[in-house]
Amino acid sequence: MRILTVLILSMFALVGCGGSDGGSGNSSTSHNGTSVSNGGASERPTTEDSGQTTGGSSGSGSTGTGTGSNTGGSDTGDSDQTGTGSDTGSSDQSMADEMLAAVNAARAQGQDCGGTWMPAVAPLTWDATLEQTAFLHSSDMANYDYFSHTGLNGSSPSQRVTEQGYSWRTVGENIAAGQKTVSAVMQGWLESPGHCKNIMNGSFTQMGAASDTNSGSTYGIYWTQVFASPK
Repeated sequence: MRILTVLILSMFALVGCGGSDGGSGNSSTSHNGTSVSNGGASERPTTEDSGQTTGGSSGSGSTGTGTGSNTGGSDTGDSDQTGTGSDTGSSDQSMADEMLAAVNAARAQGQDCGGTWMPAVAPLTWDATLEQTAFLHSSDMANYDYFSHTGLNGSSPSQRVTEQGYSWRTVGENIAAGQKTVSAVMQGWLESPGHCKNIMNGSFTQMGAASDTNSGSTYGIYWTQVFASPK
């Protein structure tokens, strides 16, 4: 009878545990809108179109109205850590050149974004205001150790673009964390349907991007791409 009881209890214990992937390498998990894979992370993208409200899906992000509100991820952290700052001067320009070239190369070829073929579209131009917007958000995430399209002050991507003085017609944002190079983060974004569609969105004409690092944060490095078209 004791043996039978132990066996029954063991069966209940197995049934009661939720399945989890404890492996490493190419394993991935999701939590509150954050997809973690291969030591990096990529938050669901957001796209906003002024004067228009469109329903969004978990794959393609969410769209908001011209007021700049959206329903992007809401993961936040409360650690008060100081980032190491990003490289300045030539290294910043090198990253900008590499990122713009990678995005425009993808746009020139067309992409299969999760089973949806996105045809080739016109190249983007780099905009310093969008770059600054991207840097401020990457820096905020790195310094305060959180990962979300929603800033600690509650700001949305479009609100951050507006605050920098950019008058926009459409706005989109991709964020990622943990990837060490432009090529690595671009590969991750292009393999994610929603992020890929942001990169291939023909309504965008300009972009800016930036990363910032903090060795004491969860992911170490945080990336932001901001896409827009001016009014």
